[in-house]
Amino acid sequence: MHLRPLLLATLFCGALAAPAAAQAQARTSHSAKKVTPKAPLKALLEREVSRKAPFSNLASVSNTQRDSIIEHANQLLGVKYKWAGTNPDKGLDCSGFVKYVFAKLGIDLPHRAAELAKLGGSVGKDTSVMQPGDLLVFGKGSRISHVGIYIGNGNMIHASSSNHRVVEASVMKYRAPGGLQWKGVRRVIALDSAGTGDR
Repeated sequence: MHLRPLLLATLFCGALAAPAAAQAQARTSHSAKKVTPKAPLKALLEREVSRKAPFSNLASVSNTQRDSIIEHANQLLGVKYKWAGTNPDKGLDCSGFVKYVFAKLGIDLPHRAAELAKLGGSVGKDTSVMQPGDLLVFGKGSRISHVGIYIGNGNMIHASSSNHRVVEASVMKYRAPGGLQWKGVRRVIALDSAGTGDR
């Protein structure tokens, strides 16, 4: 006698659970899409770089695109410094400045100097081998806390907390405040040998 109400209750609960399960599955697949890196950066996000081919994971750009990095960096000279800033209208910090400039090329870099210091391949601290677009990283001990963009001719542009704005500085003469040391150079872009984009 009591089987029919029990069966109806089971069917009713199952009907309610189905849309909820579908919504949960939709949320899961939506959040999975959010964490998928943008295509130009997919290789850069692979932290383990082959020692035999340290530059095999670079984003490929044309000469014109690399020149535009310098152009975009120059356009930000004088923008005020703001800790954690990523918008030039409100202010930029060092990694926010780098992130903003590279975003102009469709390359979505992390907003953290320590993360930027792990990308791409290592380059010698020598302006004769450095290329425009290379990242210069600074820190104390094993901690990286500052970053700038090399623009060529021995100069870099960076968002300086001590100058309270984005400035240009000589790489060899620059003395980072707070006892920070020049820790290295990271190359995150490489010229496209096919020359695409310059025609």
